[in-house]
Amino acid sequence: MSATGLRVLLVNCNTPMDNLIPAGVSLLSAVLKAEGCEVRCFDTTFYRPADFVTGDEARAMTLQVKRTNFSELGIHPKPNAAEADFRALVAQFQPDLIGFSVIECTHHLALTLARAIADYRPEVPRIWGNVHATFAADRIIGAPEIDMLCVGEGEVAIRALARALADGRRPSGIPNLWIKNGGVERNALAPLVKLDDLPEQDWEIWERERFFKPMGGRIWVTGTFEMNRGCPYSCMYCVNYGLNRLYEAQGGYFREKSIPVLVREMLDKKQRYGLEFAYLVAESFLTTTRQRLEQFADLYPEVGLPFWVEARPESVTREKVALLERCGCEGISIGVESGSHEFRQAFMNRNIPNDRMVRAMEILAESRLRVSANNVIGFPTETRALIFETIELNRRFPRVDGVMCAIYNPYHGTRLREIAEAEGYIARDAVAGDYRKDTIMRMPHLSPEEIKGLQRTFPLYVKMPKARWPEIVRAEAPSPEGDRIYAALAQEYTERHG
Repeated sequence: MSATGLRVLLVNCNTPMDNLIPAGVSLLSAVLKAEGCEVRCFDTTFYRPADFVTGDEARAMTLQVKRTNFSELGIHPKPNAAEADFRALVAQFQPDLIGFSVIECTHHLALTLARAIADYRPEVPRIWGNVHATFAADRIIGAPEIDMLCVGEGEVAIRALARALADGRRPSGIPNLWIKNGGVERNALAPLVKLDDLPEQDWEIWERERFFKPMGGRIWVTGTFEMNRGCPYSCMYCVNYGLNRLYEAQGGYFREKSIPVLVREMLDKKQRYGLEFAYLVAESFLTTTRQRLEQFADLYPEVGLPFWVEARPESVTREKVALLERCGCEGISIGVESGSHEFRQAFMNRNIPNDRMVRAMEILAESRLRVSANNVIGFPTETRALIFETIELNRRFPRVDGVMCAIYNPYHGTRLREIAEAEGYIARDAVAGDYRKDTIMRMPHLSPEEIKGLQRTFPLYVKMPKARWPEIVRAEAPSPEGDRIYAALAQEYTERHG
């Protein structure tokens, strides 16, 4: 049985100008093509609304990353509206199935696209997938623009769905799918896939411009590679909390791809696409066995691409850092999140003392790796005083090249989403925004304006002497005077710290 001849249109609902190849959509395309399907992709990345501030621009404006300019490479936003081009592609391609990959902050975009083709071939099933569909399923299944949801992993489900449609059968009983058929048919979870059994990603569906990714102040030809899936930890602010609960009966969601399989695909993609940089999808790169890290360090030099990793501070040791240096790692991001040990224990399920974080940063300061500290502010119940505990902890770090500060957003599937709803900080049906620049939280003790003001001044508080703090406080205000003071301080910061 196969799905030969079925035409499938995959829709990558992405935030504007966020240029990193998504492994998930690339894998779905590979699975479908292996079934004999004809696959096209509509990608929203280069559709930028007027006056829209991108995530990279927001980070540059808050001193977290260096500014880059896609136009220098001839990459510009597309001139038409996404809806018009999407409708034209549907009319030209005549798909038999349309699959939307949706993250929470592109929920409204996905609805807009679906409505743009509502009067055209309404019999063509529309399915939504990704973590938003998984954890907001009960809340979004009623939308008339949605015919099916994929709750959980998509590779097995999309294959079975394609086979059913190609065979002329009404989809039913397909694991991981919620299907509207008068009511809603909620099917059970399929067994988790083994990552080594998946095909290599299909990158032929992407425009060449999609491979350019800003990193460290320059733009690289970058490939995304799935090293593992999920995370062994269940931090309360992270969607892996929900994934591990969802797949608890299967031992949790976390799995690893074998290093030889990973390296084989990287070598192939490097040669075929002229890659200059690798993004490794690994929630906590160093949280694995010593044997696996040593195998990676032995085999990866053949790939020879610079890469960046994310890690938890408790996983950092001199030996592991030496292995990263040995195989050409460019830099590392360390998850700090909050500077209060008590707050991390109570609201994050993270029990690591501050002194251990400082020790990890001391080890990294001795290396040649570029180091970033990832912080988050605006958590449910968090106060200004707690945010300054985070600032004070960052000031203890001996060398940090990038001071990152995200804004907490209550994404579906996280424990903190449940707490935010219970506290009345968000409405039950609220759709979270972009963690790089938005907050939908409405806390009586900490306003959105205060959170945004603290985000933009966070690196200033960390890097500048405390004698300058009275100036920085004034720079928090979203006023002409506050903006003027901030601009002067930001210029000084950039001149000193890059």
